[in-house]
Amino acid sequence: MNFDERLFRTIDLNTLVTFMGVYRELGVSRAARKLNVTQPAGE
Repeated sequence: MNFDERLFRTIDLNTLVTFMGVYRELGVSRAARKLNVTQPAGE
C-alpha cells in the first residue's frame, strides 16, 4: 500500500468538506457561515 492509498483510507469526509469550504470561500469565517457551522458555547 503506498502513501496515497493510506491517505484515502483514513481521511474523514467531514474534514474534507470543511477544507473544501474554506478553500472555496477563501476564509474560515465565510466558510463557517456557508456550511452553517458555529462555535460551541463556552462554559
